[in-house]
Amino acid sequence: MAAVLLLFLCGCGNGTEGGQDGPPGEQRDYVYAAEHQSLDVYCESITAIALGGGQNVWIAGAEDGKHVLLSLKIGEDETEEYPLELEEGTQVSAIGKDTEGNLLLGTIRYRGDSLAERVLDRVAIQKVTPEGKTLETIDTGNIFLKKSADSFYISNILQDKEGNYYISATQELCVLHPDGSVYFEIPLESYILELFAMRDGRIAAGYNGNRGWEMGEVDLARGELTPLESGMAFNRGTYRGGTDSDLLYTQDAVLYTCNLTDKEPTALLNWTDNDINSNNLKDFMILPDGRIVALTIDFSAGASKEISILTEKKRSEMQEKTVLTYASLDFPFYAQKDIVAFNKQSERYEIEIKEYGDDTMEYGDRIAMLNADLTGNQPPDIIDISQMSLEDLIAAGVAEDLAPWLEKDPAMGREDFVENVMKAYERDGKLYAIMPSFGIAALIGKVSDVGDGGSWSIEEMAALMDAKEKDAEMLEYADKATVLWLLCRVNQEWFVDRESGTCRFTGGEFEKMLEFADRFPEEPAQDPNAPSEIEKLRSGRLLLVNGMITSVELYQVYEYEFGEPVNFIGYPVFGEESGTMLVPQGTTVAMHAASPNKDGVWEFIRFILSGERQESLNAINGSGFPVLQQVLDKQLKAEMEDEYYEDADGSMKLRPKNSWAAGDLDIQVYAATQEQVDRIRELAGTARADSRMDEKLFQIIYEEAAAYFSGQKSAQEVAELVQNRVQTYLNETK
Repeated sequence: MAAVLLLFLCGCGNGTEGGQDGPPGEQRDYVYAAEHQSLDVYCESITAIALGGGQNVWIAGAEDGKHVLLSLKIGEDETEEYPLELEEGTQVSAIGKDTEGNLLLGTIRYRGDSLAERVLDRVAIQKVTPEGKTLETIDTGNIFLKKSADSFYISNILQDKEGNYYISATQELCVLHPDGSVYFEIPLESYILELFAMRDGRIAAGYNGNRGWEMGEVDLARGELTPLESGMAFNRGTYRGGTDSDLLYTQDAVLYTCNLTDKEPTALLNWTDNDINSNNLKDFMILPDGRIVALTIDFSAGASKEISILTEKKRSEMQEKTVLTYASLDFPFYAQKDIVAFNKQSERYEIEIKEYGDDTMEYGDRIAMLNADLTGNQPPDIIDISQMSLEDLIAAGVAEDLAPWLEKDPAMGREDFVENVMKAYERDGKLYAIMPSFGIAALIGKVSDVGDGGSWSIEEMAALMDAKEKDAEMLEYADKATVLWLLCRVNQEWFVDRESGTCRFTGGEFEKMLEFADRFPEEPAQDPNAPSEIEKLRSGRLLLVNGMITSVELYQVYEYEFGEPVNFIGYPVFGEESGTMLVPQGTTVAMHAASPNKDGVWEFIRFILSGERQESLNAINGSGFPVLQQVLDKQLKAEMEDEYYEDADGSMKLRPKNSWAAGDLDIQVYAATQEQVDRIRELAGTARADSRMDEKLFQIIYEEAAAYFSGQKSAQEVAELVQNRVQTYLNETK
């Protein structure tokens, strides 16, 4: 392993930030070449999958009513199939490994003739050889049988060098003696997402705790999880024990190695640079010959499974590609998916990610780092605008006009897209970005309360508040600061003209905003015994929801929650514009005006706007409405079509399209009505572009507004102070 890590440090990557080791721009003699192998194994149902047991992928499933264990040697196509000896009603929930090369199958047996009657009957560990022969079955007794059969599953199972078994199941960790008797049980408030053995054999777990992501060590003497002592802070990722180090782990698309005594980990490689989406990473391991193997499962694409094999090669042996630099403050998961897919299919270009700072740094410091690059001599090619202000990019002159690129593209034109959405990033006739998908955000209320209009004013919103009982909430848990922020965000272009560098806070409208925000409490009351949101909506105790839809199904869910037709009335605005907002979804980027690789940048933009990528957007993965008009029309039409299934007696039954959880309720969603689809089309055609709130601007506003909320100054006095301070701010930043 020491030799392997040495090769990593000497040969991995080409030195850009975001996880690559070495000085920026330095060329290395060795790089990793990735081969990708789709796991298109035939099996009626797959219940568990894992790497290990030599150089194999292990898959447990069912075929022709029989349980099977499939073994696929990494790098080969043919699978070996072995029958599994499981009792009737049993399924494999997890695959682990013991200390001798055998497999540990976490099995669950149910009893009951129907889903409604189903109960847990037995939870056991079945130790089998790599050929599926059962060596031993360890019954866990009654420790898990009190769990709900609908939600129970085993996520991880392993054995330590003393022969003790560790099972993470639902929201607890259970440690068993070698004979299966309970050693101790650790109930948790969250699911254990990582369970692994470190280099010295100690067992560690990663989970979402009260303080965010937590890493704990299983203390056998005390029977509890104790905080993992380390000089480093760990975040959510995929963790494995090292051979020459305590840990190997993936975090933010980077594979690291470290000892717990280290102050900083060592970056080995960036998964994205090797065409692997780390958000889909299920398992990984390093083979004795130094190759790295990754197992990924993409649940947004029908749980498709892929094995990636990374082999070190001389740079001279690799096909040279032009590198496009993707600049981001906080790299979004959906961009990683698009970049990996683009890199795999492109013969000319390779996108590499460059992040600026990390979560330990102040936002302003990270912006300063990015701005220095944007205006420097070696700017990035692609700019992620999901965390940035488009107006700032335009003012700095670093955003390319995409309109000419779209006009000369042979495969697509402006007429192919939802016109109103295209206008979201249009300024003075120039097009600076195109969102590949979108959501629609608004205040939502019952038609019987807010009417069926397309917008409303602060006065109308206040009138609704006055017409209801005093104990009715306008917005759940809303306070003065929250309401003021919402109103400022949606109306900031009314008050501030960036182009001319002027503002208008003394015309009376800002005073109305202050007075309305003052109707809300300083801090909202938190009542743990309060009715659920749905109960309050249906009884009229809660009037509005601040929500967003990214699918027809979500629109239907809101109507179910309110119990009657709803209106996305939007946020109260000044002027004639709509109060509903278009919220960009997916990989929304700008092309740097000084990029030397503009053809490559446009190739990436047209890739994420292509019909194939647009077709992959759906309600299941919450990726938003497609911006390609033809695909949107097709999707909306499909949402109105009923779906059926054939029951046991051959009758056709109406089947729900999907199920959504709302509080304790399970909402069954069926085909949408023509009225619902027409309303979504109307919203998409009238909503206006969402703009990021200038945080410095709101800081000035709220600092002065506090004096009004406390009764120290009048609304007019505060408006005059805000006018002067904001004008000074605009003069300084123009």
